Amino acid sequence: MIKAIIVDDEQDALDVLAITLEENFSSDLKIIAKTNNYKEAPLLIKEYKPDVIFLDIDLGDNYTGFDLVDEIKNFNQDFKVVFTTAYHQFAIKAVRVQAFDYLLKPVDVDDLGSVIERLKEKQPEENKRNQFKKGIIVNNNDTLHKLSLDNIIHFQGNGNYTSIFVKGKKTPILSSNTLNSFDEEVCKISNSFFRIHKSHFVNLDAVDHVKKIGLNRFVVLKTTEKIPISRLRYKDFMDAYM
Repeated sequence: MIKAIIVDDEQDALDVLAITLEENFSSDLKIIAKTNNYKEAPLLIKEYKPDVIFLDIDLGDNYTGFDLVDEIKNFNQDFKVVFTTAYHQFAIKAVRVQAFDYLLKPVDVDDLGSVIERLKEKQPEENKRNQFKKGIIVNNNDTLHKLSLDNIIHFQGNGNYTSIFVKGKKTPILSSNTLNSFDEEVCKISNSFFRIHKSHFVNLDAVDHVKKIGLNRFVVLKTTEKIPISRLRYKDFMDAYM
């Protein structure tokens, strides 16, 4: 499954592209975040680690998509940039920054399909959600644990350490690897987990329900544990959960 982020300062254009992708390519691509705010874009890209960014060129307030590419080029992430714009004159510059593709608005469905087929060629052949039957290897002091993702309830980060909560175990497995490292490793092979908070990475299949308390929202796991959802990630979590 291809993970995508959409960045466009025009909300209508952003919504149209998101709907077009969801209605026509949901079996191959998942929108993990979208924003019409330039300053929010690098935060989302750094956090969610997309495979592709659909990026408008004119982002308003004197910002451009080229500015964003320059800002995120040192993130050490392997993503592709597909520019979406109403102006054809930027095509040469897009080539110079090694854009994966350049689509003119209104974006044609067939052109999108061509882009997605090329992106799929870059993806592993197996479906990511169903692929992971092997498990991840966790080194806990002098003990190696081979854990199936199906049995992991959630990861909880605490500085340079991560507690891994596993079905059937009363106490979590403590790893000296960071939560970010597990987030990156698991997201390469599965779409079943979601980072709902800077300190929590949960198995969507382990979520029983979502609860609102005042202005705060929580996931309640099937183990009855309650975990906070950050406000910035709530909408994207609900899209993934539902």
